[in-house]
Amino acid sequence: MSLPGQIVADHNFIVATRETGYRSLTAALSELVDNAVQANAQSIDVLVMEDRPESGQREISIAVLDDGTGMSRETLWTALQFGGTRRFGDRSGLGRFGMGLPNSSVSQTRRLEVYSWRRPGGCLFSYLDVDEVVGRRLHSIPQPMSRDLPAWLRSPTGRTGTLVVWPRCDRLDFRKANTIAEKLGRQLGQVYRHLIWQGLCIRVNNRPVEPVDPLHCHPTTGAGGARQFGSLLTYELTGSRPGVTSVLAVRFTELPIAKWHRLSPEAKRDLGVIGGSGVSVVRAGREIDYGWYLLGAKRRENYDDWWRCEISFAPELDEYFGVTHSKQGINPTAALKAVLAPDLEQIARALNRRVRLNFERVKAKSEGRPAQTAARQDCLLPPARSLKRHKAPGRWGLEYRIRTAALPERTFYRLAQGKGSLTITLNRDHPFYTQLYGGASDRDRSVSEALEKLLLAAARADLEASSKAERHWLQRHRNAWSDALATFLDGKI
Repeated sequence: MSLPGQIVADHNFIVATRETGYRSLTAALSELVDNAVQANAQSIDVLVMEDRPESGQREISIAVLDDGTGMSRETLWTALQFGGTRRFGDRSGLGRFGMGLPNSSVSQTRRLEVYSWRRPGGCLFSYLDVDEVVGRRLHSIPQPMSRDLPAWLRSPTGRTGTLVVWPRCDRLDFRKANTIAEKLGRQLGQVYRHLIWQGLCIRVNNRPVEPVDPLHCHPTTGAGGARQFGSLLTYELTGSRPGVTSVLAVRFTELPIAKWHRLSPEAKRDLGVIGGSGVSVVRAGREIDYGWYLLGAKRRENYDDWWRCEISFAPELDEYFGVTHSKQGINPTAALKAVLAPDLEQIARALNRRVRLNFERVKAKSEGRPAQTAARQDCLLPPARSLKRHKAPGRWGLEYRIRTAALPERTFYRLAQGKGSLTITLNRDHPFYTQLYGGASDRDRSVSEALEKLLLAAARADLEASSKAERHWLQRHRNAWSDALATFLDGKI
């Protein structure tokens, strides 16, 4: 039972706070990386370790080692408390509330161990244990005591630093250390890309974390394939302190459609193109959210995969963005929307139109290749019954063309045979065109080319009809097939 008047029932609180949760291991672990950065660390090692005790079940432990300034006895004692920080409300760095270390830790493990040293050989240790708190065996953070670093720590340590250990994590989405390490590397590379570009070294299981840029355009070198659209937008807003302003910056990039449109869907997904549309929200050089924010009434479409936006701001503007204490999401205020949404929506719509036009240009450049292939290979087929011999003796063949038009009839395509040529006109009002063929190049040009070859082959086969009656029957069949196709698609795919 809690003491009368006690503000927090600690044995219940610590269980409840586990359930407030972080949306991913990366989000929780980022709190530890933030602390290391704020302690002026230049090198941060994330260690994902796997063990099989006597029970035979796989257990994962995670540790974060940094070469920061380390903590004094009093600072370490305070850091393990919920809300325990000497920087509460400070807006000069990544942290503000002193919740990150204990809150993120108990969301992933039932025990948190911290080692910290400010001189070689002067390591201090303390811990927080969920089970001991729930069992009422632990009512306060143990006073830090001298203790050697764990024997398993083989990585070299700096003259100063901190080691945070999460033993036997029980809230992980994956159970294999290699899988966890691989996913952490990529996700941390995106969250901390700006700090890595500035010289911060992060390693996961001794493998350097490479920066992952969702904008595909390095802010200073332009490396990555994309290019910046327009100039950098800046907005000066009044921050948390009256009379003190802070600058918010927005930039947009366009992905290289001509270069990447022919990549396979798998390759585009690996690059982060497919499903990657959105706005990267960067606070103090660290990404805290990624989503469809501050774009007004603009709805997300497939074409929006091909441009990106990044909003950067300082902690002084946290209230505008509705930043949570866990720094894993935003809830923009009406005031911020009023400032940004009109401009950002206008640019987003302009970029969407540019993407559409660029795809049309790309498609126009590549159109005709299947027709050229068909013309080149046509001589290998037996002559159709309705064909006439070309002027070149002993050679049969046709020139093929594909056109599009809004046809008045229900049929998907219409044929027109000229002297030595066959023209196919596709009905761009037919559901098959609007849902499949017309957008195929957006997904993979090879799909579009395969569809064109299919249609060319069907048209070539229609030339077997040599009599009026046969041609009339084929026309009826084509109409019936087109009608059934439209019915089955039913306006959706």
